[in-house]
Amino acid sequence: MDDKAFSSIDWVGQCLVDKKRTNAFKRAIKRIVKPGDIVFDVGTGSGIMALIAAESGAKQVYAIECDPYVANVAKENFIRNKLENKIKLIIGDARNLNFKGIRKPNLVIAEMLTTGMIDEFQVQAINNLHRKKIVSSRTNFIPYKQETYASLAYANFNMYGFEMNMVLHLWEASRTAPVPVAITRFALLNSIYFNKINSEHFEKNIIFKSIRNGEANCIYLKSKTFLEGNANLSETESVNAPVIIPIPQIEVKKGQNVRFKIKYKFGGGFGSFSAVNLK
Repeated sequence: MDDKAFSSIDWVGQCLVDKKRTNAFKRAIKRIVKPGDIVFDVGTGSGIMALIAAESGAKQVYAIECDPYVANVAKENFIRNKLENKIKLIIGDARNLNFKGIRKPNLVIAEMLTTGMIDEFQVQAINNLHRKKIVSSRTNFIPYKQETYASLAYANFNMYGFEMNMVLHLWEASRTAPVPVAITRFALLNSIYFNKINSEHFEKNIIFKSIRNGEANCIYLKSKTFLEGNANLSETESVNAPVIIPIPQIEVKKGQNVRFKIKYKFGGGFGSFSAVNLK
């Protein structure tokens, strides 16, 4: 058995069977793709987005995948659906590919998305496309934007009789994790537009406005992904799970403004995440 099979293909399969996510992307791709378009599918995974783009009339689709095991799965899917002549598979890391000899795309599809863009490398991959001048501000992107919101919240981290203070993703399909109670209003943390280069390091002083008395022991993150026009995705079974991140407990009074400095590296994982109470 290939020792990469679980770590790579398992999540690819989870995304594929997420109907809410996949159908939303399908609708956006079909609205944007025009006959003769050149399309990039960055992080193609199962190849489903590349297949949809090819079926929608794209002249050429470049399906980019860094994992050879997953790339072979996508290749077989292209052949199985008789679209291998319209889809060219590129095995490589989009964060450092040079794209020489490849036509500039009219549309870039990239669904390497996580809440806050903390755990995935979409920012770096899209930045590389801009640095190599393979895309411009006129290129269409699906998604074209991701917004992340944050609040201070309280969550009971006691599970199975033990205190388990750790970062938790509250996936829609498995709500056995603690249910957070927002102590403050959600505030916009960041907006990432993919039609331009973004800093790969995020830092912001943010004011949380309290809506109730309570004890806050975590940062509560939610993201929204904008696909095309007003079409967007909040939480699905594989995208934008709400996240709670433990912080030292603080007492908050209703009406109080609480200042925090939040910083992390996009794609740097939660080990790079810092939230400091500025008091």
